[in-house]
Parts: sequence; C-alpha cells; structure tokens
Amino acid sequence: MPAHAAQPVVIPADLWQRPEMLTALRNRDIGTILRLVRQYAGVSQTRIGVAVNLSQGKISEIMKGTVQVTSFEVIERIADGLHLPDPARMTLGLAPAQPTRIPRRDGTPASALPTVGQVAVDDHQTGDPGDIDLPTLAWVVGRLDTRMDRRTMLLLAAGMTAEVGASITDPWERLSRALSGPQSLDEDIVERLEARTIGFHRLESVLPARTIYQGLTGHINELSTLLHGNPADRYRRRLAASAGEAATLAAWIAWDLKQPGQSASFDRVAALTAKESGHPVIQACGLGYKSYAVEGRAAVDVLRQAQAYLPADGDDATRAWLLCREAEELAGLGDRQAIDRLHRAEEAYSRARPHRERAWTRFLDPGRIAAFQLSTYVRLGDERRVIEAGQAALSSAAQDSDRKIVAVIYADIAQAQLQIGDVSEGVSYARRSLEAAQRSESTWGMKHLAKVEQALATRPDQAARELLGDIIATRRSRGTSPA
Repeated sequence: MPAHAAQPVVIPADLWQRPEMLTALRNRDIGTILRLVRQYAGVSQTRIGVAVNLSQGKISEIMKGTVQVTSFEVIERIADGLHLPDPARMTLGLAPAQPTRIPRRDGTPASALPTVGQVAVDDHQTGDPGDIDLPTLAWVVGRLDTRMDRRTMLLLAAGMTAEVGASITDPWERLSRALSGPQSLDEDIVERLEARTIGFHRLESVLPARTIYQGLTGHINELSTLLHGNPADRYRRRLAASAGEAATLAAWIAWDLKQPGQSASFDRVAALTAKESGHPVIQACGLGYKSYAVEGRAAVDVLRQAQAYLPADGDDATRAWLLCREAEELAGLGDRQAIDRLHRAEEAYSRARPHRERAWTRFLDPGRIAAFQLSTYVRLGDERRVIEAGQAALSSAAQDSDRKIVAVIYADIAQAQLQIGDVSEGVSYARRSLEAAQRSESTWGMKHLAKVEQALATRPDQAARELLGDIIATRRSRGTSPA
C-alpha cells in the first residue's frame, strides 16, 4: 500500500451542509456519502477504505450501489473513520461523538445547562425530561438499530443543538405542509412518522409514562389528521398501521397514568386501525398490554385472545412475548403448563427478529426473556431454575440499570430469596427494586413488589419493617394499589 494511502482523509467542513449530502445522510445512503467525499475531498477509494477499515474493492462496490450498507456497526465505523461532525452523525441517526449540553425549549442558554456527563452521573441534575423535544428525539431513536438505554437517550438529546436542529427541521416543516393538504404527502414523510412511532416505543422503556404521554398523543393526532386527508392507498395503510402501533402504546401509558377512559379510547383506535391497515396483530399487541392490567385467569384469557390475532407464520417476537406473559400468569396460578408456554416462547424467540418486526417488539431481547423466565420460575417455586434465570437476568440488569424492567428483575429475585429464607438478601434486592421503580416510575415494578410486600409484613426485623414502610409510602404517593 502506498504511504500516502494511510494519510488521514481531510474533508471540507462545508461538505456536510450541502443539500445532496444532507439528503444522503437522512436516507443513510452510504454509497452517495462516499461518492461525495471522494469528489469534494479529492481522495481515492483506497484512502477512504483505509480510513474506514474496509477494502478498496468493498468501497468500490458501495459507491456503485451493488452493495448496500445496512449494518449499524459498519455505518458507525464509516462515520468514525471519516470524522463526521456531530450534526452529520445525528442526521445519519447516530449518537454524537462528544457529549455536549442539553438544549431546552424555554430558551435557556446552552452554557447554563449541565453536560450529559453530569446528567448521566447524577440523576438529580436532569431537570424535567419534558424539556427535551420528544417528537424529534423519538424520530431519531426510531432510526437507530442499537439497544436503547437512558445514557444513549441522554446523549441523543444532548446532540440536539441548534446546529443539528437546523438540519432536521425540514421533516417537520414538510409535515406541517402535509397536514394542510394530502397532495403534499410523500414516502419520506411516511417513513419519518413510522420511525417516530418506533422511537416512542423505545423511549417508553427508559422514560416515565408522564414524560412521553403528551408527545405521543400529539404524534397520534398528526397521523389522524393525515388519514382524514384521504391519502393514496399505498400511504393510507402504512399511516393506519403506524397510528395503531402508537395507539396501543398510548393505551398502555394511559392505564399507567390511571386514566382508564383514555386507555379504552386508544384501545378502540387501535382496533379500528388494525382493520384499516390489514394488520390484526396490532390488536394482539393491545391485548398483550391489557393483560398487565388484570391478573390470574383473567390475564390468561386476555393473552389467549391476543394470540388468536397472530398469523400462522411470522410475528415471532410478538408470539414470544405473549407466550412469556401467559407463562407468568399460569405460574402465578400454580399451573405447570407454564413451563410448556415458556419453552414455546423460547422457540419463537429463536426465530424472531425483534428489531425488524413491529414497533413494540424492540423491547424484546435476551435480558427480557431471562426476566420472564425468572418471573415464571419464581412463581412456580422452582429454586434450581430460579438460580440460572436469575443470573442471566442480573447480567441484563447490570447493563441496563435505568430501564424499567430492572425493578421487576430485582423484585422477583427478592421474592425468590425470601422464599428460601434468606431475609437479608431478600431485603437487599427488594430495596434495589423499590429504588429502580421510584427512579423509573415503573408501575409494573411496583406490582411485582406486591408479593415481596406480603412476605415482609410477617418479618419482625428492623430492616424489613423499614423497607415495608417505604414501599407502602411509595404506593400511597403514586396512588398504586398492591396487585
């Protein structure tokens, strides 16, 4: 390789603001990005390949369009190798390379705000998450292929500086024009709305329900307005499906916020859009969420009704989720059929592609499967399997310490420890569960603590009594009754 081939690629700063480059970044058109870099930076394919750790032949294929780059890892490698500035990285759908300051919609100067590093270290410095532009954040998150945790969310929010905002305001200006007339609707707007629906589902796992509810309902209103405009059929079905996916989430969040009337209304919207879009699986999702609002035999009935909406083949991530939920509820009834449902869920998950199937299936990963296994075996009193599933679930909790599921994992481990008589460990994990539920405002975490609460009520030791008092106080403050 010639010595000059190893020299860094120097790209003119204004290239990233050229209209053709912004279009390529928004569309993740890596071939066009590389062609523009070669044209304006005056570098060879070999030098580009060295910079991004790809062969010259592969670079040539990408530029010609014979190879499409879809792997998030490769996209990020190219962005790093070409030293994309943070605005360009955000437009491409990547987190910024350097932490910056979180902008507020109230006009607070960026210099007066905490850095992301400070926010990530100290949750007390986060301020109100509602200050983040949630529709735009949801759109960006919906385009990402990586696991979503709180720190990633904060990094993304931090990247939304005025400079980045200037490069992504166009989609929302175009959406405003589309809302005034169906003739303005196009493929790009529909794709962005679909991405935003996915993003809201992903944000739900790390943000409190109250934080995202208003932004989500506004998103549904925008979709509804477009549907009322009688768009072309090729867009109408997709908009209806996206509205249904968003409505199922809104119904779940409204229930979490103790607004049963609103929850029922969104359920009806989801049912209508499932029919309109030709995707009955949307109703399966809605019923899956509804199963959390009941328990025991009633929950099992709802989950079996949900599974009736699944196709004979496909939608394996949704199938795995519903079977896991049925296993949990059957286990709570002491029904050993729970093990069969869990095994069927594991088989479905082995075939599933959660990040490619539905907006709501993004949450399903090995850690969540381990959490379902743990919950099922704890309820069945299977100590041997509890240990194995507990280790896998704890590993997931360590990686995702700010996701709502962590409160559930710790609560189930606490229940298992109390069942075997290890009160000290049980209280320790229950305390972690309560702290996680308080931090994430997880209603489901508090419901899993109900069994722990019952066990603690019979314990005379001081640590158990103090924890019991804290759980009761948290329930009263949030208006949450034990499950």
